[in-house]
Amino acid sequence: MLYIRCILIAGSLFFSCLTFASVEVRVSGVEGKAYDNVMTLLQIARLNGSNTYADYRIRYLHRQAPNDIQKALRPYGYYQVEVNAQLESVEDGWIASYDVVLNEPVRIATNNWAIKGDAKDDARFQSLLDGSKLKPEHRFIHQEYEELKSRLLSLASRRGYHDARFEKHDVIIDVDQNTANIDVVFESGRRYQFGPVNFEQDILNDELLQRYVPFKQGEGYTSQELSNLQVGLLDSGYFSQVQVSPQWDESENQQVPIEVKSSANYRNQYQYGIGYGTDTGARVSASLNRRWVNEDGHQFRGLTQVSQIESLVSANYIVPGKKPQSDYYRFNAEVSDKNNEGQENRLYRIGASSTVTMNQWQHEFGLSWQRDDFQIGETEGTSQFLIPRSSWTYMTADGRLNIDKGFRFDATLKAANDTLLSDANMASLKLGFKAVVPLTARVRILTRADIGATYIDNFNTLPPSLRFFAGGDHSVRGYAYEQLGPEDETGTVIGGRYLATASAEIDYRFKEHWRVALFTDIGNAMIEPNEPLKQSIGFGVRWISPIGSIRLDLAQAIDEPDKPWRLHLTLGPDL
Repeated sequence: MLYIRCILIAGSLFFSCLTFASVEVRVSGVEGKAYDNVMTLLQIARLNGSNTYADYRIRYLHRQAPNDIQKALRPYGYYQVEVNAQLESVEDGWIASYDVVLNEPVRIATNNWAIKGDAKDDARFQSLLDGSKLKPEHRFIHQEYEELKSRLLSLASRRGYHDARFEKHDVIIDVDQNTANIDVVFESGRRYQFGPVNFEQDILNDELLQRYVPFKQGEGYTSQELSNLQVGLLDSGYFSQVQVSPQWDESENQQVPIEVKSSANYRNQYQYGIGYGTDTGARVSASLNRRWVNEDGHQFRGLTQVSQIESLVSANYIVPGKKPQSDYYRFNAEVSDKNNEGQENRLYRIGASSTVTMNQWQHEFGLSWQRDDFQIGETEGTSQFLIPRSSWTYMTADGRLNIDKGFRFDATLKAANDTLLSDANMASLKLGFKAVVPLTARVRILTRADIGATYIDNFNTLPPSLRFFAGGDHSVRGYAYEQLGPEDETGTVIGGRYLATASAEIDYRFKEHWRVALFTDIGNAMIEPNEPLKQSIGFGVRWISPIGSIRLDLAQAIDEPDKPWRLHLTLGPDL
């Protein structure tokens, strides 16, 4: 009987261990990233609460839980953690509760970081150490320590310390004293310099490509300059692929050769388009871009565009400058026909210009001759002007197409003299600015303003192409394109000698790629500078597309309430 009883007891214990139940895990006393790490390393917490598990497994993991929690909190500086663990049986399973008492964290007692080698005198490394979160008396967080080590190695790699290594990297934790002692020695070795740059391609001469190189042989190596070289070559249009690589194994006298491998682009690019704009109406276009005319990298671009308001044929011949990424010479010719609400103008123009960029400033100086055959209202005539032109543009922005913060300033000065192939003395100045200012992560303020003034002896000799007009998508919305300004006796807008326009807009991004906007525009084109300005108000929606914002606006000219609301459709960057 005793033997049978023992068998029954053992059997009941065995089968009780094989009963299955679910478990709910509760952890208190810790939060944030430390809590997330606890839940990641806590084995019992990784059991799926909707499944059932053997009771013996749940009990075993519960016994391991305090150790799991303590290990999970050490990277955050908590080495004196106490855990009050309870496992409670409930009707539908188990509740495992862990009340965590963090106690005082380990704090940094000594924080010694020594830089040896050429990097000892490199201010970037000292700045990196000074900006570290690791400070005496601060809580020691292991991740911050590893991040600083990783950033040192990354900075060394970017700045040409190819042989950099840690001679020593020790952290001693004194659990009794709750202190951490950091002792790190970083040996950067010598800094490498840029060596010769070798191009592997067969379409352009090497002299042109060497002008794309933004550094000189013997300068300190930085990976950013290699990135700039790659971007500049890709933006040139000559190549479809560019790979820029330092050849560390071929270094001599601490100079590393740079190898540039590239694949030629298609020589000719043809583009055809059809579209609609509220300023231009329906339009079709065709263009040819010959990416390189010869081995010197000259380019040719031709455009034909036909629209309801203005049609043109233009040709541009472009010669790369000293810094071909941004400096160039342009020779251009164009013929255009414009017919817009009583304004008719045929323009013939040829010219040449030079563009130079320094930092965010771009300066263009040009000389052009133009002839206009025009009729505007009751005035018609033919004029010619030889116009020297100088323009300056300053721009800074956090992107190219979709901009959250940026500023742009433009100034253009034109002149003509009646003794030099011109029908009258003329001087014109136009200033403009645009700004995008973020208020919050979703709200922006957009402002713009343009002012202009022209001096000329006889205004009637000034063709429409040189007069100021207001109204339209990029001027005062609520008015048609170039239909705001002084009028003649026939009611035709004839343009003015002065211009003043401004706009203020606030928009809100309610979804990742969508914004709504409210705006007001004000301005006018004037014969005299003291004439009244016109104002409009409106609202719109924007789609943030891969090619820039597509804007649909509805605006009302509040100074002329009899005018209907006007729709405006535009595409492009905010600056």
